[in-house]
Order: sequence, then structure tokens, then C-alpha cells
Amino acid sequence: MIKHITLLAIDQMLSSSVAIPLEMLEAARAQLRVKRDARAGFQVDVVAAELQPLTMLGGFQIRPSKTLPDIVQTDLIVVPALWRNPRRQLPALAGTVDWLARQYRAGASIIAVGTGVCLLAESGILDGKPATTHWHYLDAFARDYPRVQLQRQHLLTQAGRIYCAASVNSGADLMVHFLGLQYGRELALKVEQQFSPEVRNPFEKKVFYAGQAQQHPDEEIALAQTWLQQNLQRPLDLAALAQAAGLSKRQFDRRFHAVTGQTPGQYLQQQRCDAARDLLQNSNLSIADIAAAVGYSDGGYFTRIFRRLAGQTPGEYRKKVRAKLFRGSSSGPAGMV
Repeated sequence: MIKHITLLAIDQMLSSSVAIPLEMLEAARAQLRVKRDARAGFQVDVVAAELQPLTMLGGFQIRPSKTLPDIVQTDLIVVPALWRNPRRQLPALAGTVDWLARQYRAGASIIAVGTGVCLLAESGILDGKPATTHWHYLDAFARDYPRVQLQRQHLLTQAGRIYCAASVNSGADLMVHFLGLQYGRELALKVEQQFSPEVRNPFEKKVFYAGQAQQHPDEEIALAQTWLQQNLQRPLDLAALAQAAGLSKRQFDRRFHAVTGQTPGQYLQQQRCDAARDLLQNSNLSIADIAAAVGYSDGGYFTRIFRRLAGQTPGEYRKKVRAKLFRGSSSGPAGMV
């Protein structure tokens, strides 16, 4: 459970790269408080090397609440994007770089935004791991940190407890994903809709993951997940899945929930919903046909499941997706459709 979050403050940083995560965390806290969830009690501190106001890009100031030595242990660190070439600032940030490495090795998760990723690379904790950074800095990053597996084609990467976002906007997507991991997809979707009314592609389709696709070592459950993903139209037969894994139904259900946080039925519904989102966005199939294509014979039941998992009906989702498409017309001015 997340108990303490550190928002790292650095002179001349892009303040939005920590302000947006902070506001999204507070929105998540509000949702948790409504449910009287004890996880709402996390503490957030803005932390800097010294306890004095820092000037942000644009000239306004932020006042840290604590210094780095004050933070003995933290669960999550948000590292901001730095303005222009971050290499010029690194000599003055040696203490911060060392602190990040110590906290990571002590168990902290880290979200780094844009050029702030270079602080992680400088510390060595990204060696041998995938990462991304701002597109204007890709060539310099590749030259300066050859041991990092730079992913030029991805705006988001995840390597265990290290999350990298190429830009401030991507950082918002990353926070939605992280909130989903910590507090559940339903809460994450509520936060996303509060901050971003337009429809986004699922995080999982944009991120580069380190290691195996399922991100856990339970081979039997990973194989079951793959089977469910490839057989969305087939009804869930828990007994057959358990038998194929060489487990009792009770053992299978317990291990599946332990590594995914969901029951097999919940996992299958989520996979079906994700597949339906793709079809709603990229095809002209009717909603009834899409329901059938992802394994629902009852269109009304499909709509109820989709609304619960995606926060909106299939029709609402499709309308928002298509409202983002801009088309020009030879007979008149271009418009939104």
C-alpha cells in the first residue's frame, strides 16, 4: 500500500510535470475517501535538496516542504521534466541522483517524466532496462547512456518499479495506469475522465514492458491468461482451465487472483472490454455485432459490463473517439466529425 509519495522539486523544472500528478493523486484520494477506504491516508511531500523556494519555468516559485535527507523512506517518487538540455544541470544534482538510487534500492517506485529520465540513467539504476525520454533529447540520451535500452518508438515504458514517460501529457497517461495498479481500474477511469474528457487508447497498447508480457513468474497462470486473451468468444470454463494448469479450481482461482488482482471472470470481462474498445474505435461494426465478436450474446448485458469497466456506454465511447477525427472537405471548410 502506498503510504508516502515524494514529488521531487528541481530548479527550472517544468512544474506541470509534478503538478498534474499531484492533482491526479488528490483526485484519487477524494474517490477513496468517498468509499471510506483507508488507502486514502497517503502523505505527499514536495521535496528538494534545500528548504528554499525554487523558480520554475515561467518565473513562479514553489516552496518544498522537506529536504532529501528528511525522507528516509518513500513508496513513490515523481521526477519532473527539466528544461532544455538536462546535462548542464547534472553536476549540481549529484546529491539528488545518489538519493534516487538509494531510494530505489530501498524499494521505492519511480515515475520520471521527459528529460527527468536522465537523472535515473545518471544514477545507473536504468542500466540494462528499457526507458524513454523526450523526443528532442533521444539522440543525446542514447549517446550519453548506452547501457540503457532506449525505446525511441514508445512514449511510455515500464521496467519493474521504474516508469518513464516521454512528455507531460504521457505522464498523465502514466499516472492513470499507476493509479489503476494501486487502486483499481474503476477508480483510475474516474480520475482520467475528470482530467481528460477525450478518449485515450489503453495504456497497455502504448507502453513498452520489460521482461515477459504477463509481468509475473507464475507460468501456469500466464498460460491461462494467454488462452483467455485468444479465446474471448468462448464461455469461461474454470474447471477446464484449472485442469489444464494441473490445479484444483480453488487453487487456480486463488493463484490467478494473487498475480492479476482479478478473478478469472473479471479478467475475461476486462479483456473483452479492451477488445471492444478497439473495434468501436477502428471498425464500423454495430454495437450488437461488436458484442457478439467479443463473446457477449446479450447486447444489453455487454453495454452494462462496458459501462462499468469503461465508465461510459459503447455508444458514448464511439462518439467521443470519432469526435477526435478531423476531416477536410473540398466543398467547404474542414470540421470535426
